[in-house]
Amino acid sequence: MTYFYQLGDMEKHGFSGNVTSSYGVQVQGEAMFIGLANKPRGSGSRPHTHPIEQFNYVLKGMLKAKVGDEEALVGPGGLIHIPAHVVHTVVATGEEDAVFLVVKDKRTAYKIEAADGDQTAGPLYEPGFGPQAAASKAG
Repeated sequence: MTYFYQLGDMEKHGFSGNVTSSYGVQVQGEAMFIGLANKPRGSGSRPHTHPIEQFNYVLKGMLKAKVGDEEALVGPGGLIHIPAHVVHTVVATGEEDAVFLVVKDKRTAYKIEAADGDQTAGPLYEPGFGPQAAASKAG
């Protein structure tokens, strides 16, 4: 069993299927998991819920977050608490990519539910960002 990890050296993968643009690494424990997440500038998660509690601790960049009815811009040193079953969205502002530490509860099966019911629509992109913006700049 391994008890020590170098998160920066681990292979990165996408998080949460089609709802978010976040990618990074994660380590699974018995009751929780922790991840180091990257969110490209101008992108993020569409409004969604999941049956587990989550914390995001911002290390770099700015995140525009909405949890329930509350909205905030959260920068380095800021913490976002997302209770279970609460609709939320988190988007990196357009200035730079965001990096944050993610801690989630594992005691309940993790199933993400898009608030609009469309599980295939993909991440949220701010105007001027995303695959369509990159294609129009290349063309």
